[in-house]
Amino acid sequence: MITKSFLSIIALIFSYNFSVAQDEASKEASEINQSVFYIKDILQDGKGDFDPWNTDRWAAWYNDKGELIRQFDVDTSVKFKSRKEPWLVKISKQFTNKSLFTIAKQGIVMDGNGLVMDVRTTNQSLPLDELYALKKEPWKEGNELRGIFYNLPEAAGIQPTQIKRFTFMGWKRGVKINGSGDQEQHRLIVENCVFTRNRVGFYTNGYNTLMKNCRLYENGYGAIYSGSKSRRNQFIGNFFRDNTLSQHQHSYGDFIGDTFFDSEISDNEFAKSHIKSEQRRIGISVFRNMGESNNLREQMPHNNIIRGNQFDGYSVAIHIGSRMGRDTRNDITDEGRDYAFYNLISDNTIANSTIGIKINTEGNTVSRNRFIHVKEEIVLHCVFFSLENTTINHQKNAFVKLWYVLDDYAPYADWFKFQDDLNGSINRDEKLISVNSLTEGPNFSAIISENFKLNQEQPDPENLLTDFRLGAPIATEEGEFSLDLPGNEFVAIYNRPISRIGEKDYYSILFFDKKGTEINRCGRSAVKWKEIAVGYFTKNNGEMEVAAIPAEAIDGKYPVYIFDRGFKIPKEVRFRDNENSGITLLTGKDQKLQVIIQ
Repeated sequence: MITKSFLSIIALIFSYNFSVAQDEASKEASEINQSVFYIKDILQDGKGDFDPWNTDRWAAWYNDKGELIRQFDVDTSVKFKSRKEPWLVKISKQFTNKSLFTIAKQGIVMDGNGLVMDVRTTNQSLPLDELYALKKEPWKEGNELRGIFYNLPEAAGIQPTQIKRFTFMGWKRGVKINGSGDQEQHRLIVENCVFTRNRVGFYTNGYNTLMKNCRLYENGYGAIYSGSKSRRNQFIGNFFRDNTLSQHQHSYGDFIGDTFFDSEISDNEFAKSHIKSEQRRIGISVFRNMGESNNLREQMPHNNIIRGNQFDGYSVAIHIGSRMGRDTRNDITDEGRDYAFYNLISDNTIANSTIGIKINTEGNTVSRNRFIHVKEEIVLHCVFFSLENTTINHQKNAFVKLWYVLDDYAPYADWFKFQDDLNGSINRDEKLISVNSLTEGPNFSAIISENFKLNQEQPDPENLLTDFRLGAPIATEEGEFSLDLPGNEFVAIYNRPISRIGEKDYYSILFFDKKGTEINRCGRSAVKWKEIAVGYFTKNNGEMEVAAIPAEAIDGKYPVYIFDRGFKIPKEVRFRDNENSGITLLTGKDQKLQVIIQ
């Protein structure tokens, strides 16, 4: 018997709250199909360059008050008419689009010719120190539009699309790139633009974009947000300063890398602040959003290159896994886990800063970075039970601090509030930090012990998923659980609780890539799992699902729970009335679930 309802017995295993969407930069819907108003034909009227502020020439875009009522759909290359004054854009209440300009054709060039597009509020126009003193308030008000929007599939044989020589001021997003993640996007180059006093300067959910030689400073939430599904983007030779004026949350920085991957952040300047008062400054912050509106963020930040950048005067120059430990209603796993791995941090110069590089997640590489007057050069922070497989080479003069518990970083606790939300009951002697360092290694704040391992022998394939506390898993399965990682992934359960949240221990179902790096969890439970199976049980393609049976009866029953990766709550419960402990699971050749009750 199969049911999709959740039964009262589930409450004995799972405690949960519903994920609620937040008004945060990582959540934006795709564009809704609307009527388009192309500009190409009008531009052929012989009246010169593009002048969208000309209410006579572009009368179809304006009401009788001189206010814009619709977006410009740019279907041809344009050079904006030169003007000395900023364009103070006036938007009508009739305006129903989300962007002022939408690029409608691949390969065109949008040349702003130095145009300043200004929609700032009075507060957003204040002198810098006055603006900073107001924190979040100026960024809750004002314009809700994007200056330029781009979302076009690849067109073979056509040059890259270009956006250049604009200044964006006061926009929700100066430039916004969308991408579905399931089609190749046409190459876009954004260059020689200025983003200032926007909520977020440049925001991308897309890929195959090069952003170069831009200046991003004095923005509210961040300069660049590389969010969900973004990949294969390059950010090279840009200038950053004072881009978290709202002090919105502890994981935001000048560059915000949320679930982005296969991207490059190179040869940028992260400059000294112009703000006189003390502040929390993060240069590059990398994390995986834990979910919104009960949706999984499928990707994890991985295979990114952070190289050749210069930082001056930061609280933390580079923070990897900056949401590790966070307690949020959006966490659909309800375990506070962040994932960011196989990222390379090399050849950066960090000066006059408190913390140079801070890493909270496993599997990252640090090499050849230079530190000048940095108090804590490299920090490895074991937030939960383990932080393993960090590689540090060619850092022979650097010093690495190992943080296990709050006492280790008490002077900086206000900067890292996410890291102490859920883990306070895990003691130092229960934790492990391991590092691989074979060439010109650094010095460490701890000696080799049960809590710190240097250059451990790598496990053979048979012991790849062995946990340092719990030993080998009692059951493993293999299947497709991340479409963006090579090969299949492993799923495992253990004989003892794998998680501790607050004061309570839990059994969870863990997912690993083919190298043994954890990529997610599901099925947080107070009762041990006896058996798992993987396949397509409620669908026919995409990521597989996991079926699990509890080892102990719940209210006298042994149901079958079906999970998606990353979810604490099962998507479906089958055999809800089964009282036979001999229930077992199989997967047929068609990857469908077979349940046997002996």
